[in-house]
Amino acid sequence: MAKRYDRAESSRLLLEASAVEFARNGIGGARIDKIADRAGVNKASIYTYFGKKDDLFAALLEEKLGELAQHVVVRSAGIPEYAGQLFDFLNDNPEIVRLFEQEGMHYDPLEVPGFEKRAAYFQERVRVVREALGDDADAAAMFFSIISMSYWFVAAPQVVSMVFGDASPEEIRRRYRAQVVGNAQAMLAAEKAEAEPA
Repeated sequence: MAKRYDRAESSRLLLEASAVEFARNGIGGARIDKIADRAGVNKASIYTYFGKKDDLFAALLEEKLGELAQHVVVRSAGIPEYAGQLFDFLNDNPEIVRLFEQEGMHYDPLEVPGFEKRAAYFQERVRVVREALGDDADAAAMFFSIISMSYWFVAAPQVVSMVFGDASPEEIRRRYRAQVVGNAQAMLAAEKAEAEPA
């Protein structure tokens, strides 16, 4: 710990280290000293920069959602492409899925940190899906179905292995990504067809 970092660098290192610790051990089981050791930053910095452990977790999740929003953009004319990009991003950043899982086990649904701000984040994506489908469609259900296809694949790798058998991880990912995009296309087409007047 001889190195000295500025606040921004220390915060970045702490968030990276906390992602590993929270994803593995949950909010209750995560240890502040392990996060500090992994980051190579003084333990007191966590309390100075973030506050208590729950505040650190909230900051981490906000950071990860920001990365997701920056790298995976949903457009009304490209919902299937969004499904594929989301699948890629979550597979490349599985800790996001683990963090959502841990949060869901730790908090009551309406008491998660930053609920209103994060709900607005998701509602904006529902709005884009509604724009693609029309006002009569259940855009919230459609959006949730699209994200669920990718989240479950990352959340339960053991089930993926059981279902796909001896296929290589690369082949499984390629095949299932194609299925996710195809499912999104089919769901959109079915929803649009149902909304059209007879």
